[in-house]
Amino acid sequence: MGLTGGPFRGSRLLLCENLPPCRKTLEIFEEKFVNLLQLIPASAAIALSLSAIPASSVENRSPANTLIASNAAGAMIPAASPAGPVLNPGPADSIELNRPPLVEDACRKREVAANATRPAWDYAASTTQCGVLEGDFGFLSQPMGGGVSQQMLVSSMRYGLTPKLDLRWGLTNHIFQGGGDSPSVQGSGDQWLGARYRFVEQGRVVPAMALLYTGKIPSANPAKGLGSGFVDHQMVFIASRDLGKSHFDFNTLGTLAGSAQGFDGAAQFGLAVTRPITSKLSGILESYGGPQPGTADRFGAGFLGATYALRPQLVFDTAYTRTYTAGSPRQQVLFGFTYARRSGFAPLPRSAAFARFLGR
Repeated sequence: MGLTGGPFRGSRLLLCENLPPCRKTLEIFEEKFVNLLQLIPASAAIALSLSAIPASSVENRSPANTLIASNAAGAMIPAASPAGPVLNPGPADSIELNRPPLVEDACRKREVAANATRPAWDYAASTTQCGVLEGDFGFLSQPMGGGVSQQMLVSSMRYGLTPKLDLRWGLTNHIFQGGGDSPSVQGSGDQWLGARYRFVEQGRVVPAMALLYTGKIPSANPAKGLGSGFVDHQMVFIASRDLGKSHFDFNTLGTLAGSAQGFDGAAQFGLAVTRPITSKLSGILESYGGPQPGTADRFGAGFLGATYALRPQLVFDTAYTRTYTAGSPRQQVLFGFTYARRSGFAPLPRSAAFARFLGR
């Protein structure tokens, strides 16, 4: 319906009824307005047809439609195409880009979880989380025979240098021996420096495998019988595997113990089985032993322990050990905890060849 015969008829100025130039101008305006109204249904139909196009049909879009910016609402704005303007999709009709998912940097994860090495003797192939500083502290009590008992405060610090490599420093903070007819003795023990590197990840058949080297710094006083006063070396081969809900850690430990006559070597073996009891509580069963350097006595012991993860970064532990060979303390009782947190140190750059060699 035109404006001359429609509802706009009464809205004309009466002056235009008797002035031909004014009436001519008004008729041109009415014609343009009617043409504009006729375009509205066509525009709506085009918009509805575009909204029905699936996202997969635009994966091979031309470079002219590349998303180049975002508006205040967070929607990406495409550049103009040579064929004309491209409609800006709203949040409900946003186009999904077929991009590969971003791989999170393992050395910058916000979540921190402790990788406890206590209380078992056998080590796991898993290393301290990259960029995380981890410390454990424990108390150990054992009878030495003849009414003499020994208590020790032990601790260690570990830092995850890469996802496959951690560095460690362990020390015996304090040793106390007393009881019976002998005078009491106390002092600090030896210190250890080492590194653990995982060179094989667990597969369908092979277990995860790692090597751990530690060297002893003879800081204990040999005159008090708290240490040998010589440097020792230890190399541990580690194989770890998950079977169902159980986790197995097998260790082969080679020791070179220093003495005034040089070094004496021996090899020991151990197997630990860890199984979760609840979401936070896990039980550990272990057997460990073999020849000892510097003596003909062999060492063998059974181990029963447990860990409780109060938080992912805080784990408490306790254990009881019973030996079944002579020449060693008959039993041990120990407990302690492990705590992990972000160190604040910048990780090694992934672009460096040396860092990639170390597993970065």
